[in-house]
Amino acid sequence: MAPSLRDHASFVRPATRDRPMTRDQGDNSLVIPSRTSSLHSRITQPIPSTLNMKPAQQTPKTLTHAYMVCGVGREPSQWVKAPPPAQGKIGHMKGAVGQFWLPEILGSSPRLEQDNEIARALHSAMRACFPHDVEICTGKSQPHCVHHSFVLQQDSSHTLYGIALRVWSRADEKRAETIRELRKKTESDFYDTPDETYWIPYCLSFLSRYPLYDLLGDYLRGMWIHWNKATNLFHAEEVSRILSFPAPRLNDLVRIDMKDYALCYQFPSSQTGYQNFSMWPLFNCLSIPNIVGVIEAAVSPTRRIIFVSHYPAMLTVAAETIRFCVRVYEWSGLYCPVVHARHAKELVQEPGPYILGVTAECKTLFTAPSDALVVDLDRNFVLTSSPPSILTAGQRTKMINRLTQSLNGDVTQSGVPQHLRSAYGGGKLIPAGQIIVMRGEVESVQDPDWWNQDGVMAVMDHVCEKLGRNTGVKALFGGSVKKPLMTKVSMRH
Repeated sequence: MAPSLRDHASFVRPATRDRPMTRDQGDNSLVIPSRTSSLHSRITQPIPSTLNMKPAQQTPKTLTHAYMVCGVGREPSQWVKAPPPAQGKIGHMKGAVGQFWLPEILGSSPRLEQDNEIARALHSAMRACFPHDVEICTGKSQPHCVHHSFVLQQDSSHTLYGIALRVWSRADEKRAETIRELRKKTESDFYDTPDETYWIPYCLSFLSRYPLYDLLGDYLRGMWIHWNKATNLFHAEEVSRILSFPAPRLNDLVRIDMKDYALCYQFPSSQTGYQNFSMWPLFNCLSIPNIVGVIEAAVSPTRRIIFVSHYPAMLTVAAETIRFCVRVYEWSGLYCPVVHARHAKELVQEPGPYILGVTAECKTLFTAPSDALVVDLDRNFVLTSSPPSILTAGQRTKMINRLTQSLNGDVTQSGVPQHLRSAYGGGKLIPAGQIIVMRGEVESVQDPDWWNQDGVMAVMDHVCEKLGRNTGVKALFGGSVKKPLMTKVSMRH
């Protein structure tokens, strides 16, 4: 029988008053990890026991690794302004106050002081949760809740996968007044509107050793809808349950019971088989010729790929789709699907290969290298002054034709799908992953009629295998011995 959350006891979460106040102020540092982590090879394993680590630091064998809430503290007078980027300007969301503030970890489980490694991971996750830092919004209606996944590449055997849900809280009158006073001091053109409503964002986030994007994303969104009026119960009951949920074995069916349905995911039969996201959104955003160009860059030894979108959720889906498409190579390189604004300028100058994701609001913060592919997912546009040339013109045309045939004709690009734009389409949860309906009818995200993953992957695998045989490119990516591509950038958190 599939393991279920109902069968597992919860543990006591630290009380709100015990939450450590940790601000990431003044620390604009960036970690450049070892470049030896590959697609789904070894990255889902716990830290090897051969490492010289204290027992208390070993990763517990659970489905999820950690949970946190991050945002700004309760007292606006203690907020710290985020430093401006080195070049360019970050675009604000609609209705936002013209200022960014540094987020802080407001609560976590395990607590930060319990484990230094988890504390470091959560601070990295906080930057992925708020890639622009924190914006306060104004308006009569609450801004949309959004969610996205992210990847924290740490070393060849330790990659963490995250889910972030950004929710909004209406500022009470005292906090609103303090925000108005702050704006008077910092904004020369500030016009005081006493009855203006302020909305403050918070991010809820899970980390896992497993790339369970749909499963954990659906769970987090579903639980927030159920418990958002009783957050103490949410933290004490649901969060603690899933944090103590044991890690499934290969081939296990993970089942998380909700009200009318159960979220589920069949673990693969091997460590290389994880895929808990849909690939079709990339084909919804990019034409097949553009996708072939990105694949070509991905199998080139030192190529650099920069995805750009207004929607962080689309950035990770695009990056994961490309990595999965070239699974034959076990792609290795610098991998950061959601780059923090203050790190964009530095990361894009890293030597290839890399795959980065930058929000469209940050596109003026960096100058892309001439050999990089800048892939605009919102506009179906790929920009580079040095197109990849690992395929001949004939091979490229053949690959485009075969992919088109596998999808029964050319697909019309309609942009980022709605379920990646908003956490709650139409004000309700629409699960993106697999579900088991227990009663009634449950709406869920469905693959488009034109999508044929088996056909697409047959073409991708064939091309990659043929390239490996003909050019020896596979030797640069595959094999049991990989020469790490190290970069001499200060290791900072």
